[in-house]
Amino acid sequence: MNVIELLTRFLVGGTLIVLVSLLSKTKYSVISGLFALFPIVTLVGYFFIGQSVDSSKLHEITLFSMYSLPTTFIFLFTFYTVQAKYTLIESLFLSVMAWFLAAGMLVIINHYVLRIGDS
Repeated sequence: MNVIELLTRFLVGGTLIVLVSLLSKTKYSVISGLFALFPIVTLVGYFFIGQSVDSSKLHEITLFSMYSLPTTFIFLFTFYTVQAKYTLIESLFLSVMAWFLAAGMLVIINHYVLRIGDS
């Protein structure tokens, strides 16, 4: 990853975070949840990945990303369910741990069942 790529990710991601924060303070605050899920990291990430791998490898990476979508749902579901009982920081921590657990299970499933990326 070069300096231009790092700066681009930093600036685009930071800008999105500021916009989501501002939107959360308006009467349309729930929409900030939609924008928080805007795939800017995915967009920028795939832009740079696409420049560094061939189309076959990009196809495999994209397929695995689609299989990985439930990990985001697990993060959000966990966050939603634990908010009433725990502080914001604790809720985020538990949600990240749930994401890591789901991601780990996905990696194991891919290794033994899906075999995406095995060339």
